[in-house]
Amino acid sequence: MAFDPSSIPDRLKADYKNNRVAVLVGAGASIGAGLPTWGVLLESMIAAALGHQVIRTERAEEYTQLLKNPTNYLLVASGLKEDLGGHFDQFIKDTFVAPKPKPTDLHRALVEADRLQFVITTNYDSLLEKAFRVRDEDVSVYDFTDTGAVQRSLSQREFFILKAHGDAHKIGNGIILTEGDYRNILYRQRAYQSLLFSMFTMYTIVFVGASMTDPEVRLLLGYISEVFTPSGGPTHYALMTEEEVTEVEKIRWLKDSRVQFLPVSKANNYSDITEFVAALHAFG
Repeated sequence: MAFDPSSIPDRLKADYKNNRVAVLVGAGASIGAGLPTWGVLLESMIAAALGHQVIRTERAEEYTQLLKNPTNYLLVASGLKEDLGGHFDQFIKDTFVAPKPKPTDLHRALVEADRLQFVITTNYDSLLEKAFRVRDEDVSVYDFTDTGAVQRSLSQREFFILKAHGDAHKIGNGIILTEGDYRNILYRQRAYQSLLFSMFTMYTIVFVGASMTDPEVRLLLGYISEVFTPSGGPTHYALMTEEEVTEVEKIRWLKDSRVQFLPVSKANNYSDITEFVAALHAFG
């Protein structure tokens, strides 16, 4: 069944029309291009660590057992990043750069949605910039080290892409993968902290392809709930299937982080998400 545009909240339509909406793109948006989810990425890291002989089979089996529970992902990521050591950067390039992934229909729909103020992504790949450069070959692409440039684009209302967890093409700037990495940029770097505060209090954010079970999303939601009161700031929206979220989680996300659940279907590789973006733009 096709996506029903009438399910888009009136407030979200109005915010988009007034250029007050941005999108946070998670790993799910890259699956269609052949790139891994969190769990698959960590399984590949285990295989790489074994291949480089930096862990024994017993350690690999322990990691694999831990991966059965998504709440252990950050724990496993921390161990594997440390295990891989100097091999980690090459692993990231081999996974996200070497396959030369191509933008999907979802990425192209995001490009068409020209009232978006900015796009944040937790992904390391270059799919978003490849897609947006068809519209503007000079589109600004920043990472978490470019706080001054991002602030300038925000203040001048210029569209940009923020690669919040690093760029596989720019390994020297670091890749945010572990809880320690994430907490370092989120809680210890005040300029970046202030930047995220501005984004999530000034704009309505739509979570696209970002499962609320992914550890980095949960950490981000925890931060959001700390930086503004539940009664203040805009309502944000998360596109997810009914199977991915419980009623209790829906209530808590809305009350604690002002994130409202919007249901989509898994059918046709989550084509609802692409149709949602196109429908939202039609209201602009």
